[in-house]
Amino acid sequence: MLKLNVDEKYVLTMYLKKRYYRIIESLIKKIIRFINNSKNNSLKKTIRSAIYYTTQKDRILFSNNNDAKYLLASWDWISQKLFIDQGFDFGVLIKAKKLLGKKNSKSTLINVGAHIGSTCIPAIKKNYFKNLIAFEPSKRNFRLLKANVLLNEIDGRTQVYNLALSNKKANLHLGMFNNNTADYRLLKNKQKNTEIVKSDILDNYTYNLNKNNSLVFMDAQGHEPEIFMGAKKTIRKKIPFVFEFMPSLLNKDWLKKISILFKFLKVFKSIFGLYRTYK
Repeated sequence: MLKLNVDEKYVLTMYLKKRYYRIIESLIKKIIRFINNSKNNSLKKTIRSAIYYTTQKDRILFSNNNDAKYLLASWDWISQKLFIDQGFDFGVLIKAKKLLGKKNSKSTLINVGAHIGSTCIPAIKKNYFKNLIAFEPSKRNFRLLKANVLLNEIDGRTQVYNLALSNKKANLHLGMFNNNTADYRLLKNKQKNTEIVKSDILDNYTYNLNKNNSLVFMDAQGHEPEIFMGAKKTIRKKIPFVFEFMPSLLNKDWLKKISILFKFLKVFKSIFGLYRTYK
């Protein structure tokens, strides 16, 4: 039986430990190469899902797909869709683009409630639109939006604003619901964990645009009536809107506000609204 002294035992232990981790590393490399070279999209999606659901919920993930690159949160629904399914809501924008037809040059996309860029960034990167004007009120989301714009090298064609759009310039209260960074809502009063955000009106950003060269893509978590109230000139120009319609998020007086706006503008037949409806 071979007897080893203390130093020899230490050297042997370190060698075996190093060898063990090299074997583990070799296996991981083979698995990664297999996944990267695989044409099985279901397998790749399964791997992405496993990564997402085993990541700690206070981390930032990196997603790289054919449409865009994203830095995204590891705990909200849209980020989950972007990381696992590698897309969110982009198909809605493409459908709107087709409905607009050839008359619209699609020069400028105005994204109200841009979140981290899940819709607007691939739209610019894939040249569906030449320029982007994006608004995101949440400071947390806005930082990621700016980072993703730079990451995808579209900053030369993009204007991003850390603003809420509303019916006037003011300081408003913004709160996150359901621990979901895609569910920030503007509130009437200060509540726990709310932040103060500046607001402006849409008309201040569409003065050089028209119905043939622009499109507004809007997801404002129930604040749409106030945004329309601050977009009278934009609506007069018949600039098309794609917007979310979710009655459960709207204030009780939303119908009255919209009715007053339509009566004032007298444009019942001239508004071209593409919308998504939720219960």
